Amino acid sequence: MSPVQPVAGDWSVLPSWLPVPGMGVLAANSFLLRGRQPMLVDTGLLAVSDAYIAALTEAIDPADLRWIWISHLDADHVGNLDRVTALAPNATVLTSFLGAGKMQVAGMDASRVQTIEPGTRIDLGDRELVPLRPPYYDAPETLGFFDLHDRVLFAADAFGAVLPDAAERYADIPRHALAEGLRNWSSLDAPWLSQIDPRRFAASLAAVGCLTPLATLTGHLPPVTGDLGPLLEDVHDAWCRPAAADPALMPFSLESALAAVAAGSSRARGDARLHDIAAPGPSVQATATPASLAR
Repeated sequence: MSPVQPVAGDWSVLPSWLPVPGMGVLAANSFLLRGRQPMLVDTGLLAVSDAYIAALTEAIDPADLRWIWISHLDADHVGNLDRVTALAPNATVLTSFLGAGKMQVAGMDASRVQTIEPGTRIDLGDRELVPLRPPYYDAPETLGFFDLHDRVLFAADAFGAVLPDAAERYADIPRHALAEGLRNWSSLDAPWLSQIDPRRFAASLAAVGCLTPLATLTGHLPPVTGDLGPLLEDVHDAWCRPAAADPALMPFSLESALAAVAAGSSRARGDARLHDIAAPGPSVQATATPASLAR
């Protein structure tokens, strides 16, 4: 755990870092809203449970929490949910319908759950939150939101990046390390990105840019304050450029697996037929560019 840090408006981050063997470290954040109806967003890693609860109780009396937003049911987002709900008897847990179902299947207490879906609004007294699906994610129940009061976007697992070292601020991360770490992590966490229509994905990224958030909160990167354009460009370059269609750059794609099988078969039996099957077709050309995203 690192100390709780203010982000923007009434929002703070409870940061921690998770080692990724052979690659570096990954931020594992949750977030605290100190508004009229205080809310905790995700509940951190079980591995740092005592430090997490200490940091939370230093920032706020958990009994004052009115809401606990669970973006999705991955262990790094619900690690301390049981402890937090025990300390926050007045808090309602917000998650999607599928998230609530997963809680029940996992034997978790879902008696205090209120389900939410995109297209609704959550009234917190001094602000409204608009639930939304981030442009990419690793679990189908994932929900982020946009805070209309503070213009803060919570993007769940989108925009995460594995980094060489922990960084206190987004601005401290070298651009090349961010771009590489973002691609490396998204290829692991959301491997389906290699199979989607890059034009539609570029349009989703452009829609995020149109929100013009003053701050962007993500589970796996220090909070981004100010212009989100460079980060959107890095994601666009990773997955929407023609070069992104190269099977060699997509180690988890069906195409790359087929190419590997073809190569092995060819070496073993001199059989070139699989090479014909695996030969990549024309790359799909993306219509959006980083410049258009910036607009």
